[in-house]
Amino acid sequence: MNDYVLSVALTIFLICIIGYIMVVIKEKLYLKNNIIVLDFKNLDQDELKNIDVKHFMLGSTELMAGDEIKVELDNSLNIKGVLLGVIKSENAIAIATKAQGIKNLKISTIRKLKVISKYGKFFTRF
Repeated sequence: MNDYVLSVALTIFLICIIGYIMVVIKEKLYLKNNIIVLDFKNLDQDELKNIDVKHFMLGSTELMAGDEIKVELDNSLNIKGVLLGVIKSENAIAIATKAQGIKNLKISTIRKLKVISKYGKFFTRF
């Protein structure tokens, strides 16, 4: 009985490890080909065409599309979402939020910006 449980546990463990390796390889290929996968149902391709810059510096913080950020505005409103990029004509950054869709935030109204997680952070050294 113990041998059966041990073999089942070992098989499940190996399947989990192989699955994790496959996911990491897939993310590495997406990052290498500059593909960002966002799982928001309210994103529209027309709204994404307005974005001009996807990798930029805002103050002393380096940002790129796909980073998860938290923004505090001048009116003490906090917005958490995934950064899409910069719209140069509006001097604004575009953020995709789950509840509100795409929000264009003027850079002059941003009081504080915090990066929660960087997109592709596993592969920045490779």
